[in-house]
Amino acid sequence: MPNFSSFQANPDNLRTLIFGRDPSTLIDSPLTTDASGNLTPVILGGTITSVLGATITAGTLSSAGTVTNLLNGTITSVLGATITAGTLSSAGTVTNILAGTITSVLGATITAGTLSSAGTVTNLLDGTITSVLGATITAGTLSSAGTVTNLLNGTITSVLGATITAGTLSSAGTVTNLLDGTITSVLGATITAGTLTNLLDGTITSVLGATITAGTLSSAGTVTNILAGTITSVLGATITAGTLSSAGTVTNLLDGTITSVLGATITAGTLSSAGTVTNLLDGTITSVLGATITAGTLSSAGTVTNILAGTITSVLGATITAGTLSSVTSISQRSFIELATNGIATGDTFTPLPANTTSVLGTYSYFVVNTGANPVNTRVEISADGTNYFIDTTGDNPLAAGAVDVIVPARFLKYTRLSYQSATPGAASTINVIFDAQGT
Repeated sequence: MPNFSSFQANPDNLRTLIFGRDPSTLIDSPLTTDASGNLTPVILGGTITSVLGATITAGTLSSAGTVTNLLNGTITSVLGATITAGTLSSAGTVTNILAGTITSVLGATITAGTLSSAGTVTNLLDGTITSVLGATITAGTLSSAGTVTNLLNGTITSVLGATITAGTLSSAGTVTNLLDGTITSVLGATITAGTLTNLLDGTITSVLGATITAGTLSSAGTVTNILAGTITSVLGATITAGTLSSAGTVTNLLDGTITSVLGATITAGTLSSAGTVTNLLDGTITSVLGATITAGTLSSAGTVTNILAGTITSVLGATITAGTLSSVTSISQRSFIELATNGIATGDTFTPLPANTTSVLGTYSYFVVNTGANPVNTRVEISADGTNYFIDTTGDNPLAAGAVDVIVPARFLKYTRLSYQSATPGAASTINVIFDAQGT
């Protein structure tokens, strides 16, 4: 009979530890397993020199671990590690990286995580970065296949054909060169080249052949130099330097100042009393309200179609086709003036037309036509100061419907005007008045 007392009845007492030895240090270390009895894939303080087609799906590469070569593999999480050699090919994806450095990315996509201020991407080709906080992309080029969606306190040195579609370039971010790209929102940044679609509180120093097609240059925005470009809307801004050439067009200007216009055409909008045009050569102004053209000359190629309450100091060979010259210092000998006002509705009290400055005129009169259905009364009033008026001559009152009258002032003063009223209270009519004058 066997002696069973010489055998262990409990198999746990037969367990033992298996050790492995590092041949470089001759140090023995025990091997560990997981709950299923498998060897754990944890490498502590070690180095992996080459990974071909493998996927490291779990665990963490700590700061003490270095991956020197990775081909067709996937790393899901890297904390404080440095990938110092090899290339992440298009088959490799890095989803999360913290406090690490990537030196070269070819055709890869960084789909998650954040490049912190400690992370630097030096070369990026055909890749996508979704979020950059305080990082600096110091080298390489974002090609047309690369898109940066969010950038804060970072710097991009060169963008060719790329589109920055989201996020904000803050005052700490500078784009030095932009070709065929689009920036949708810029707050307090400085863009030195390329094209801007929307600008708020920014500064543009030089635009050559570019077109600002959207957005508004507010009072905080200044354009110092523009060549062969187009500005569509300017609100309260001041264009302080440079020249609007014949290729440049300003369509809308409100409360702004233009210092020099050469061969340009201001086709829309209004130069208000806050706007001053100092030099105009071969240009066209369609409407001027309360503005003062203080310097320069309107040449024969320049035409002013409407001017109200403005001042023109010198006109050479130009044609003023509409509006009224309120203050005329001199009119050449035998020059003829005709100003027509049509469709004037009469009321129960005398209402004056705008006064004509007659101080430089020799002969002048008012031609009145009653185009309405009821009789009207007219009279001519004169003044020396433009405030207090004296009744000089009355018309052929009452002027019947369809009748015509010519009123010639009997006395001479600096200002002359025509006043009108309905001859019968409550019975309104309409009149046409033409002022004809000839210089001395």
